[in-house]
Amino acid sequence: MTDKELEKRAKKEVSHTGAEQMVDAGSAYSPDVDIYLSEDELLLAADLPGVEKGDVNIEIDESNSLVIKAKTTLKETDKAVYKQFNVGNYYRAFQISDEFDKDKVAATLENGLLEVRIPKREEAKPKRIAINA
Repeated sequence: MTDKELEKRAKKEVSHTGAEQMVDAGSAYSPDVDIYLSEDELLLAADLPGVEKGDVNIEIDESNSLVIKAKTTLKETDKAVYKQFNVGNYYRAFQISDEFDKDKVAATLENGLLEVRIPKREEAKPKRIAINA
């Protein structure tokens, strides 16, 4: 592996306007998110290390903006010899299309991995057409 392949991605700080509702901009980070799309649903998987279930807030507003806000329980130590992990709160927002049913969103958080599942509306799912002989 090359040094570039081994290089860890740094967390991106969220701009002040996006995270000011939750925390000051200096301590809010944009978590890494993987997005998967199937015939039935949209799955967002977000890395939220140090976050407990009661410290995550997920909302979808009238304009179909899905917002994830999370507060970490981890504390930074002053005695770090080498540091690659930033401690802070998280903020991320996504625009969801009308093909998804925002009333049936389900989320789980386990071992720092948040999974948000948004099913497609029935009328948006692909339909099989039977061929008659």
